Amino acid sequence: MKKIAAFFDFDGTLYNGVIAFDFLSHAVFRGNLKFRECMKLPGFFYYYMADKLKLADRYKINQKLYSKISGWNAELLLKKSNDFAVKNVEKKLFPEVAEELKNHRKEGHKTIIVTSALKEIVFPVKKILNVDEIFATEIGIKNGRYTGEIIVLPVGEHRVKVIMDYCRKNDIDVDSCYAYSDHYSDIAMLDLVGNPVAVYPERKLRGHAAKNEWKIIG
Repeated sequence: MKKIAAFFDFDGTLYNGVIAFDFLSHAVFRGNLKFRECMKLPGFFYYYMADKLKLADRYKINQKLYSKISGWNAELLLKKSNDFAVKNVEKKLFPEVAEELKNHRKEGHKTIIVTSALKEIVFPVKKILNVDEIFATEIGIKNGRYTGEIIVLPVGEHRVKVIMDYCRKNDIDVDSCYAYSDHYSDIAMLDLVGNPVAVYPERKLRGHAAKNEWKIIG
């Protein structure tokens, strides 16, 4: 039998929102961030939204975005994001997409989340959703604190490379795979697989999906 995988974008696809915004808002409210860290949040949110809205080159935007967390305690961030995820993630999932993920698991397919969200913020989702892998943005860490240097940024063609590398290492047939996303910026990922699915797609992706007779959810 062919090995098959289902690749899911996270923000706006599986998760109804932007997990970094929700987590950091939660952290501020709970007093989990120090004053000097809170002072960096306006810049972080600005560049995060610029990235989500595709207002400029994504790599350059993310360089500026993640420079804002330089000096933050990575271990503490992971601990607090785990607390947040356990209490909040499941209730913000899109039910139809969560059901698709469950069905893939029942079929014996590998389930993988590929996201530009920060690894330490989104990694707790792996256990909650019982997915096989999460590929997320990784930032350099030195002496337990973020350096601001981008190590891995799975967006655009970089996301395609992550998927191709995973399929090669695990002997998975890409043409039999599935991919789910809500935004046209993931067109390279969707085009890569044999079973692309547009999830609550924005206008441009909806038109492209309809033209190519792809499955559409929402």
